[in-house]
Amino acid sequence: MDKEKNWRPHITIDLYNCSNRDQFIEMIDEIIEKIKSFEIEFNNLNNFEEETLYIEPFNKTELYEIKTIFDSQLNKCRLEKRLKRTYKPHVTLCTNDDLTKAKLVLEDKFKPFIGKISYLWIYNPKVELIKEYYLD
Repeated sequence: MDKEKNWRPHITIDLYNCSNRDQFIEMIDEIIEKIKSFEIEFNNLNNFEEETLYIEPFNKTELYEIKTIFDSQLNKCRLEKRLKRTYKPHVTLCTNDDLTKAKLVLEDKFKPFIGKISYLWIYNPKVELIKEYYLD
């Protein structure tokens, strides 16, 4: 069980304060025009401070490039507490105070794979989908 929210596995670009939702979506629309779908190799399991279990991508270049685009276009909307945070691309599987069970289940079954990043979703703080984008 995830201790935070009922997240699906995901890659977070960042968190934003968007007081004007329509304006924020317009800015995202402009960004998405510059992004195409891409493949990425996921090669191992890892964790942050034994609280967040994730799959680590091998080739992170595209994710760093997308993050750079988002940062430049949405800098004024970024949450203050996130500005100094180092971006580490990863696919969050779950967060929990004790990852022992999750690690046991996955360590024997996980095998590196190639995935395709084809969608970008925008959620509100209640984890309700605001907009879905398909990347050509």
